[in-house]
Amino acid sequence: MSLSPSIERLNERLANLHARHGYSLLNLDSYAAFARAPGNALILFTEDPAKVPETWDLTVILPEAVVRTNADLRVGVLAPADARSLAARYGIRIWPALLCLRDGEYLGTIEGLKDWGAYVRLLPELLAAAPSRPPGIGIPVLNADTAHCH
Repeated sequence: MSLSPSIERLNERLANLHARHGYSLLNLDSYAAFARAPGNALILFTEDPAKVPETWDLTVILPEAVVRTNADLRVGVLAPADARSLAARYGIRIWPALLCLRDGEYLGTIEGLKDWGAYVRLLPELLAAAPSRPPGIGIPVLNADTAHCH
């Protein structure tokens, strides 16, 4: 199966982020170990730029935003197929998205493209947050004893 031209270009951009900035290229196999490693982690969830052109913008903004956080931070990037597979775990519904973790625990996300000032403000806030449970995505939970939700 050949990749679309936009996915091929995105993969090249992600490889460039790895080469120039040392960001980890993650996939479903490597994600868990990266996510639960000690310390702060920031993970870029990408989408096909043909569908979500803002993905390009965030790949440009990300390195500058990371430098501005002035934090000890591991950064990983996920290609669209793997990002979609993991998104529900963190309640991610809007692309592109950044996920913040500490010691594998959820700190929060920034969904969709924001202006530069928002990243400069939000990333340090997320990295300082207390770990919490990731939000759900609105899937009803049924009790085995009842026929309705809740």
